[in-house]
Amino acid sequence: MHVLDVVLPIFLVIGLGQVLRRAGFFDDKVAAAVSRLVFYVAAPALLARATAAESLTETFNLPVLAVVMAATVLVGGATYAACFGSSRTRRGVIAQATFRANQVFVGLPVVIYAFGEESVNQVAVLVSLMVIVYNFQGVVVLVLPQQDRTVRSTALLARTAARVLRNPLIIACVAGILFSLTGLTLPVALDRTLALVGRTAAPLALLAVGAGMDVRRLRADLRTAALVALVKTIVYPALIYAGLRALGFAGADLQLPVMIMAAPTAVVSYVMARELDGDADLAGAIIVGSTLLSMVTITGWLVILG
Repeated sequence: MHVLDVVLPIFLVIGLGQVLRRAGFFDDKVAAAVSRLVFYVAAPALLARATAAESLTETFNLPVLAVVMAATVLVGGATYAACFGSSRTRRGVIAQATFRANQVFVGLPVVIYAFGEESVNQVAVLVSLMVIVYNFQGVVVLVLPQQDRTVRSTALLARTAARVLRNPLIIACVAGILFSLTGLTLPVALDRTLALVGRTAAPLALLAVGAGMDVRRLRADLRTAALVALVKTIVYPALIYAGLRALGFAGADLQLPVMIMAAPTAVVSYVMARELDGDADLAGAIIVGSTLLSMVTITGWLVILG
């Protein structure tokens, strides 16, 4: 019942986003505006406050980061190799979808509702660093099938590097870390402002996910989307779980990284696929499929992790 108390509100709010979309409260412009509000304002406020309140030595865990990065490279590389017979527009899209977790829009809400708001402090740095890893590995697997476009690919990598450096999540975490190094505490007014804005991140993110889902996308690529969703929501977090257990991690150091990486495929993978000439329709189908499957898998992971 405790697990259901955590999971059901999350997916009921996602469902509410879909209902509001069908009822006319959300259209494409409103859904996009809510997503931008979460990505550029609410989530950065949440992460900035979390990192500012903790010392870097307490929030940064190199072995955990190493395990998550190793699992990301392994899953992405193995999937890319397994899909070598696929068309070049699909190969990179499938590989990217198996590791790119929707940390901000699903992962953080799950962690907050399951482990409390203070848990954000422990995963904030990991989230910001994995944003960098996901962006560059995503570009690599999407560009590799199109090696005849070397000049354009180089330009895309440069643009991606610039975009990563301007990422509001990374900027917020860096700002929070730099402030924490001063040893000062946030002024009460600023702390409360960041707290108020940051608390809107989880509900708005879930509404945006629900409003953006189009289940009709699954029809054409149901089998592929289902297989990729299984890898993303089960195999990928299982590798992270096994790696952390092998290194002796337990408690929050084990639970939080696994849960946030067990999130479904990130919505931004659709944008990346479209920008890099991948199969955007397939990317959309995988996002919907993994989000629906995650209702079951997130529940399973919460049970396994106790």
